[in-house]
Amino acid sequence: MNMIFWVLLLLMLLVAVVILIYPLLRTKSTSAIAYKDSNLGLYDDKLAELEADLGEGRIDHEQYQLARQEIDRELLLDIPTESRETASIHYASEVKRQPGLALMISVFLPMVALLVYMKLGMHASTDMQQAHTQTPVAQAQQSGQAGSLEDMTRSLAERLQQKGGSQEEWAMLGRAYKHLGQYMMSVKAFEQANKMAPNAQLMIEQTESMALGNNQRFTAEARALVMRALELEPDNLNVLWFAGVAEFQAGNYRSSIEHLSRLSDEAKKDAEVERSLRLYIDKARSQLIAAGEDIPTTDEIMGVTAVSGDVAASGANVQVKVDISSEVRSRFNPGDTVFVYAKAAAGPKMPLAAQRLTLAQLPATVTLDDSMAMMEGMNMSAFGSVVISARVTTTGSAIAKAGDYIGQFSVEDVSKTELVNIQIDTLVK
Repeated sequence: MNMIFWVLLLLMLLVAVVILIYPLLRTKSTSAIAYKDSNLGLYDDKLAELEADLGEGRIDHEQYQLARQEIDRELLLDIPTESRETASIHYASEVKRQPGLALMISVFLPMVALLVYMKLGMHASTDMQQAHTQTPVAQAQQSGQAGSLEDMTRSLAERLQQKGGSQEEWAMLGRAYKHLGQYMMSVKAFEQANKMAPNAQLMIEQTESMALGNNQRFTAEARALVMRALELEPDNLNVLWFAGVAEFQAGNYRSSIEHLSRLSDEAKKDAEVERSLRLYIDKARSQLIAAGEDIPTTDEIMGVTAVSGDVAASGANVQVKVDISSEVRSRFNPGDTVFVYAKAAAGPKMPLAAQRLTLAQLPATVTLDDSMAMMEGMNMSAFGSVVISARVTTTGSAIAKAGDYIGQFSVEDVSKTELVNIQIDTLVK
């Protein structure tokens, strides 16, 4: 804390103390004011009025003398002395000095002020220092402003490019880019983090960004990265889930079932996890059976003897018919991107299912289902109520931007809804 601050603080305390104790030590002018309100002052007023009445002829001299005697008699009864000075002091109700109280204020007021500052001011200062030591992305995430997050992400990226950074800082940059929908930049940031030290969780996050940037499909490179993460942590549940999905998309159905079946114990604790596993295993079994291979039942694979009707369901499956008004179509090019996606009506903002089209393909009917979920348990069936959107954009960004056009439809229960019609006609501001 610099010296100027303390000097100003002491001066303000001194001024406050003087203002408070000055009335407690001051009594000099009380008598002059008291005299004006004393009976002696009232006597002078009454006497002046009486003389005015005599001068204007409203009373005669005899009446004047009687009234004057009456006024004098009242004054003598109320005033113990005849001097103006003693009358003034007598009727002033003099305020005595309070040196003890003044001393207490002089001592305790600064003490209390300093204690309050030490308790609250220093705490606020510490909070400010902590805020300054946070990374720019962390500050932007706390502010909840997308614009700030973009600025802070850019600032963090520039700093890391110029001065380098820790694995956690590169990972944070990757997550920020993923949140902004800049998936290729997110992949590069995670690559830098993984170069520092192989980390299964960061590999999975890098893989997720790669898949999100590829219409939720695992490339050969992404699949290889998942398998490398599996070698590092073969019992990591998150890694097993991604390995099962990656192998399923690659057409390696037996390998997919092998990885997913290892999540059976976890699925017994959570019905939504079990539903997601069953969905993939059922589809993988169907492909193997169609190829003429023998495969145990899903119940046998998952190690259960009976399955409830709700869990055995094939999951949510909603058809979305998408069209665009002719006026909006004229504002875009045929090759511009159209996103069709479902998000939880109340919950995380991450899409639960999504399809990517071009404007030239509209009108079109697409299917959104639980198999499109990229995170364990993060599918439409897990939430029930969803908002389905169709948005056209010139930027190709997964995050809505001003200038995009969108159409939306709220679905109360995905298990009971089969077809949704959406017209893209509303400007995003």
